[in-house]
Amino acid sequence: MNIPLQISTRKLSLSDVAVDIIKHKVQKLESFCDKIISCRVMVETPHRHKNHGSLFNVSIDISIPGAELAVNKEGNEDIFVAIRDAFEAARRQIIQHFQKRKAKQPRHHKAVDAAITSDRGSSDAIIDDYNISENFLDDFSLNDPTLGRSATSFG
Repeated sequence: MNIPLQISTRKLSLSDVAVDIIKHKVQKLESFCDKIISCRVMVETPHRHKNHGSLFNVSIDISIPGAELAVNKEGNEDIFVAIRDAFEAARRQIIQHFQKRKAKQPRHHKAVDAAITSDRGSSDAIIDDYNISENFLDDFSLNDPTLGRSATSFG
């Protein structure tokens, strides 16, 4: 495990099995997203209910570049289900964060390294370099009425 993991508890002590499950879930998150800087997991029982017994709350704080993600899953009677649900919610938040970040990035088109030349007396166009990006061809019309045909219809 490459990322620092901090597991803490409040009003309970975790079994070795629960600690191993948490470590395994963090490793799965790390294999899913390699940009995680640190992870803090808090497992607690806020209070005992007469009818329901102990309820477990799991909080996860994940640090990634540019953001701090927090997950709070409350009120499950089974500690293993509470851990599973919290880590599943953390995985969804990581996906959502990177999707939003990707959507905010501007789309840049590649530079066009081509020149279209023609002889004034000829109806054929010559493309000097074939490094034209597909985005360029989609965004701009290369129809030239002086050439008598579309410059994109080569080949």
